[in-house]
Amino acid sequence: LKERDFMLMGSPMTAETRNDVFGSAYNVQEHTPMNFEPHPSVPAGGTNFMDDVLDDWNPATGAITPGEGFVVYPQAAYIDPAYAGPPPVTTIQFPLTYSEGTLNTGNVDRNIIFRDLTVNPDGTPNFLANPYASPIDASMLVANNALINEIYFWEHLTPPSAAIPGANVINVSMDDLSIYNGTMGIPAANDPGTSTAPNGVISTGQGFGIKAFGSGTVTFTNSMRLTTGNITLRTPEGLEKLLLKVESDQYQARSYTGIGFRGDATPQLDEGMDSNRLATLIALYSHLEDGSEQLGIQTRESFESGIKIPMGFASQIEEDTTYKISIVDVTGSNLTVSNIYLVDHLTGMITDLTQNDYEFSSDTGTFNGRFTLQFETEVLANGDLALNSISLYPNPADALLNVVSPNAEITGIRIHDVLGRKVEDISVNSERSYQVDISSLDTALYFVTVTTESGSVTKRIVKK
Repeated sequence: LKERDFMLMGSPMTAETRNDVFGSAYNVQEHTPMNFEPHPSVPAGGTNFMDDVLDDWNPATGAITPGEGFVVYPQAAYIDPAYAGPPPVTTIQFPLTYSEGTLNTGNVDRNIIFRDLTVNPDGTPNFLANPYASPIDASMLVANNALINEIYFWEHLTPPSAAIPGANVINVSMDDLSIYNGTMGIPAANDPGTSTAPNGVISTGQGFGIKAFGSGTVTFTNSMRLTTGNITLRTPEGLEKLLLKVESDQYQARSYTGIGFRGDATPQLDEGMDSNRLATLIALYSHLEDGSEQLGIQTRESFESGIKIPMGFASQIEEDTTYKISIVDVTGSNLTVSNIYLVDHLTGMITDLTQNDYEFSSDTGTFNGRFTLQFETEVLANGDLALNSISLYPNPADALLNVVSPNAEITGIRIHDVLGRKVEDISVNSERSYQVDISSLDTALYFVTVTTESGSVTKRIVKK
């Protein structure tokens, strides 16, 4: 490992303790999920593992519980006055000898802790680890545990730094996290290539994070276990995958997003198939058809050329900067022979990404619905592009409905019920986004007509 780096580790043995297998480590920490509060310096809109008050990780002193993930620092993370040991070196080899108890086998259960969404609106972090002396199949782990929607891996790319947002003196980078769900993996944003894209195999002792939206139990089973590299027969049949990258050469920043197509998925939010984006320095992400969600991985139904996928972009770089969107990888018999078009609703440009990368400029901010990814070309007038980019979210909605029109100013919003009766008529003073309070409406289907300077469009919503 590099200087000040750490591992997220577990044990394949039944009776290991902090002072046995990790006895030579400078520091070993265990996680307390109920103490996690997201740090406000990490921007909203993406998955956040940065704690606000530094009390969610605490020194481990006892058993290394099977299935639990621990942070292990082989050498000093930084030199403090109380540390009397040798100075840290640039890299270190850290041999582990597991010897206490017997090898885990059969079902291994791990309790998952969930804190209310008021404090953790993006879910509560829990840290797990492969409990077996063999690799396991990540897709099977996700498919067989309703509490796991995706898995987050720590990649060893960026040294801790005081320049990275967080509550500590020095902090690790959210851009060093990779993601895997039941469909595909996407690399960490800091990866200059694609070497950190998870392949669906979790090695012996490997730890990982999840975000929980409910309490319960995660169960590891022998059926998830693999022999080395034996994953071919466990790959979903007919899977078509597309990996896109956005990058800034000037700031050496990048982000990846994945789109998958499979027969058991839907255009709606699917557990274990759709995953939120990370709160990285820059981010390219996809929306559901209604413009809601910000997804780092989205799985759609079986591929058809008429599918359109709305997409957004976010940047924390505080100046107008040039970015490039490109295709990293395409797999699948249908997708590999298809044209892949990116429509920029702000500029009106349509680019075939299979032929050329797309360059655009953006300032800091979050720009939902700026792009559409599609697989059939069509000629769109400027007004059509403006109307096509209008999004309503969340959908279904409970209290507040967001109406976003990135390319044309909104002048009015009208809501009708299924019988055509007008229930709301709102005059808007030339806004690009507007919130409508629908808390007083009955639970039902409604039609929302958004009027802009470029024309009108009507979309359906569901009031919960």
